[in-house]
Amino acid sequence: MSTIKLRRSGVAGKTPTIAQLDLGEIALNTYDGRLYIKKDVGGTQSIVTFSGSPASESTVYLFTATGDNSTVDFVLPTIPVSEQNVFAYLNGVLQHTSEFSLVNGNTLRFTSAPLSADDIEVRVVATEASSIVVRDYQQYVYSGLSAATQVTGADDNSLTLAYDIGKVEVYANGVRLVDGSDYAATNGTSIVFQGSQTITGTVEVVSLSRASFADHDSLKPVSTSFTATTANQVADTFPAQSYRTAKYLVQMTSGSNFHATEVLLIHDGTTVYMTEFGTIFSNASLGTIDGDINSGSVRLLVTPANVSTQVKIQRLTVGV
Repeated sequence: MSTIKLRRSGVAGKTPTIAQLDLGEIALNTYDGRLYIKKDVGGTQSIVTFSGSPASESTVYLFTATGDNSTVDFVLPTIPVSEQNVFAYLNGVLQHTSEFSLVNGNTLRFTSAPLSADDIEVRVVATEASSIVVRDYQQYVYSGLSAATQVTGADDNSLTLAYDIGKVEVYANGVRLVDGSDYAATNGTSIVFQGSQTITGTVEVVSLSRASFADHDSLKPVSTSFTATTANQVADTFPAQSYRTAKYLVQMTSGSNFHATEVLLIHDGTTVYMTEFGTIFSNASLGTIDGDINSGSVRLLVTPANVSTQVKIQRLTVGV
């Protein structure tokens, strides 16, 4: 039996050039786990990179307690997206979603109080999806240079130089130059040769491909219904060790009254600092907003003005 092998490399970071691949040919980097193809758009050729990742990642939060024949409310360690993400067990028996509800964000409320000594176990499944944004590998060639101090703009193939800072390689007459010593690439659109160095001949600039992950948990929608005016009820949480900054778009609804506001917050691991802006409402304010850190989680806190208030938020977070 014959084994068919694709063009491949086991060298970290090694990427095929346009000249090394034919249209329809596939190349692999077995060290980086990346796949490459060449595309041709109107005569302009480039290398496209594919890098796989899990479509989603799930985290299971576990909560346990013991019934006392009176308590119906139990505070969970995270805010579930819905009842369908919550698995509640009494004495090992899975409860139907009609036997409990979610109130005030992360509070599970049983329709009937678990009996004394009942074993309560709740599992909350939080799914975080990721997607890949693929940037093309691109080469720019500037030939016939005479004592050039920089290259910028259109190259020999009418391609306008563009690169991600830190994701570029520069070659002068086939010799790789050293970033910071031989050249500066600091603005994404030009390569400036350092000191008194000038280049005569040909310069090739390689804009390296880049695969970046969009963390959908950092763009997280949350909807919570508050049934009391208790101060500082939890509307959202996120791990302090993962994210440093968060921006919230908050919408509150109570009957036919509406309230919208934006919140920007940051933390230092101990204290939350926040500012609120762009506040508007149709009749009167429906609540106030605050934030704190509790058990390693940053919490967005809401104090509703009315006993029945729905809070919807869209959170954008920036990693530590």
